[in-house]
Amino acid sequence: MTIKICATIRAGLLFLTTLLCLLSPPLLPVSAHSLQCCLHAVDVVTYQHDGHQVTLQGTIVATPSLDTLLLMTADSRYHPIEKQSVLQHTTNSAPFEYADKDVLSRALQREFGSQFYVQSSTHYVICSSASAVETNRCNAALERLFKGFFAFWKNRGLPLNHSPNQLVIVLHGNREIYQQHGQDELGDAVSSVHGYYSQKTNRVNLLSIDVAQRNGISGGVSGILAARTMATVIHEATHQLSYNSGLQTRLGPHPLWFSEGLAVFFEPPNLKTQTGYQPIGSVIPLHLGTYRAASRVRKVMKLEELVSHDRAFRDAATIRLAYAQSWALTYFLIRTRRGEFLAYLETQGAKQSLSVDSPEIRLRDFEEAFGGTMRELQREFQRYMQRVK
Repeated sequence: MTIKICATIRAGLLFLTTLLCLLSPPLLPVSAHSLQCCLHAVDVVTYQHDGHQVTLQGTIVATPSLDTLLLMTADSRYHPIEKQSVLQHTTNSAPFEYADKDVLSRALQREFGSQFYVQSSTHYVICSSASAVETNRCNAALERLFKGFFAFWKNRGLPLNHSPNQLVIVLHGNREIYQQHGQDELGDAVSSVHGYYSQKTNRVNLLSIDVAQRNGISGGVSGILAARTMATVIHEATHQLSYNSGLQTRLGPHPLWFSEGLAVFFEPPNLKTQTGYQPIGSVIPLHLGTYRAASRVRKVMKLEELVSHDRAFRDAATIRLAYAQSWALTYFLIRTRRGEFLAYLETQGAKQSLSVDSPEIRLRDFEEAFGGTMRELQREFQRYMQRVK
């Protein structure tokens, strides 16, 4: 087995990358994380996988342990590779570049076949088997979200880096194909969701609104379902933006309350409006109602539990409240503790792919950002949410 790594080239590129980042006008405070957003060298890795020899070209994102390499290819997919399976690893001096729209479009067309068509917009490449009307509707909502997402954080003192890669959306007009496609990543759970974001592939997979409305549903129930499906579009696309702007690190150890709270914060649907959803940060009656119902019977989770563990999201009995309280906590912190919340965002943005945080580290990160005791913050949080309308 031979492993060849051109250390001199990588060191030179790292020095040049650091120099360019320091000389360029910073969008974020210069940190280890923001340096990662700059260009890297190209790595070529040959390894054994399921009895076959595979060669991939991309850039090493992280080597989080003695056992794993994490390679990102030009389509922004992540490939965890066991180091013991590596046959050859070389690095050349060419800078890594993401695939452009045309290359991505051709690759997606080959992957999904003739039942799908591919169209692109300013920031997205959409591979769709839905109607043109539904695809254009989804595309318009995504572009509005992209603009609103970056404007929201800029207006609150956190200008983010626009990802240089095109963001891929797979929009399904057929439920069976959608479920087959999502089986490998979600298993049987794919049948109960209308969309999901994959940190590994960096894609959002969605059911179109008209497909989600089928199965004999009509009238007011149909409208509610359409609104929730639009909320899913925005929710999953917000995950994608968070992981492609520096707010979060793909395959990083982020608490689920933080990841899901952010996504829900951006999602409130309203199909009566031209955009299909309300202004970012609007109160969401569904989640507010769930939170208040739990509060009345003293079932609100302790913040220490929500912040330190993800288990409430794994339990069917508590998952609805977990989402509602994560939204409520995010809403409360952004509105009342903006500076501290931005500091917490910086901490989360610096997390490394495939690393692991213990419950104690999660709690420490939270307490260092927001200060005080968890009991005091819990009381303040609950009093505030009782006044929200």
